[in-house]
Amino acid sequence: MIPINQFLAIIKKHGAMGVLALWLSYTHFEVQDLKARLFACLDKQNEINQNKKADPDQQKTVGILPNEKKRKLA
Repeated sequence: MIPINQFLAIIKKHGAMGVLALWLSYTHFEVQDLKARLFACLDKQNEINQNKKADPDQQKTVGILPNEKKRKLA
């Protein structure tokens, strides 16, 4: 992450365009982190599914929706 001194220097030098560039870079890094965590979750789920095929007694993964959402989906 950018130190606060550099952050302020960029804002003073480039104004609103600097703020937008910093916001865009921050958002980009957050999305990349989220993407990496989602792929790790997908890999873990695929691993669990592989194990389920080998061991049918293993408990299934389920999601529980609140009643309002169940009605909307039905």
